[in-house]
Amino acid sequence: MSTVISIASGKGGVGKSSLAVNFSIRLQEIAGSTLLVDSDLLMANAHILMGFRPELSLVDVIEKKCALSDAIQKIPGTVSILPGRSGTSVLVEKDGDPLETLVPQIRSLKESYDYVVMDAAAGAGDGVLNALSHSDHVVIVLLGQATSFVDAYALIKNAYIERRITQFSVVVNMADNKVKAQTLYDNFERTVCGFLPVSLIYTGYIPLRDAIARSSKKCKPIVQAPGEKHLIEHIDTVVHRILAAPLSTSRQTEVVASDCG
Repeated sequence: MSTVISIASGKGGVGKSSLAVNFSIRLQEIAGSTLLVDSDLLMANAHILMGFRPELSLVDVIEKKCALSDAIQKIPGTVSILPGRSGTSVLVEKDGDPLETLVPQIRSLKESYDYVVMDAAAGAGDGVLNALSHSDHVVIVLLGQATSFVDAYALIKNAYIERRITQFSVVVNMADNKVKAQTLYDNFERTVCGFLPVSLIYTGYIPLRDAIARSSKKCKPIVQAPGEKHLIEHIDTVVHRILAAPLSTSRQTEVVASDCG
């Protein structure tokens, strides 16, 4: 059965999708076959960051225009992707949460993957919380901005209250240096754990580099760019630390219930 890793953020603009794309590519190269799922139905852009134009998307699956397996597309030389689509708010409003059964469907695929990386929509909507509750690892992307700090806290609070998720990994993105990244995480951990009965694990930081912005503009993942060994090492650290982190509490409960028949 696939290990599901959800990458989430309290707000947009924190580099979550870029991290999800580069993380997925390195995860496959380090640990095993990986499927990247862009579960954002409003502002999906993972496929854009990979320079890929999909023929089918997650929306086609939701609208029953194709099977889930048909919408999963293999990009030559890299991971498989189940792309999202932008501008589908009417569908979401009409049908409630169309993503509620997505992860169980992915787990039931005949062609299994070692890992499934969910690029969750920003915020703490029902679709996001449902995806997180079915995940083995929940990763929060944190930026050194007051709004990111507050919104990431709100996401964790909602995930705990609504889904009883108590285990989170945290990645600091766009950090000036190692010391500032660690200081930001320490302050965040004190705030979160001072008010909520949850556990946080610091899984590393991604430095602020112009090369990352340039790679996004070129629609080419930074881990595939030559001469970026330093950045790749940071992403690899995040990969290894997340794989070593404890499972999400909600998934532990689900697995135990399944084992008990």
